[in-house]
Amino acid sequence: MYPWLWVWSPQVHFPWSGSVAQRIEPRTTWFTSMIPPVSGDAAIEEQVFNAASYGTQLGLITDVLLDIVKETETLSPRASKSLDELKALKSKIEDIKKISAKNAALN
Repeated sequence: MYPWLWVWSPQVHFPWSGSVAQRIEPRTTWFTSMIPPVSGDAAIEEQVFNAASYGTQLGLITDVLLDIVKETETLSPRASKSLDELKALKSKIEDIKKISAKNAALN
């Protein structure tokens, strides 16, 4: 049986008395959410990244580029300067890898 004023039954919500539902599952799509939609398919980008990280991809490209440049006889001054910077950067990255490997071996 309904009370005689059932039509007029206000709902009063005091501060912090609303719904307490929240999402608690871990968010594992942080990588794909960083890829803007205009740059391609995020699912494909994630698969490519899982196959080879960006550092691995750039390392392979750097190795091939440095081998190709060895066969080139003439470079513009700008390209020569960039080549020197690339060689220095590769050397610095190799040093970082060696130090990181030593630290990992100690721990």
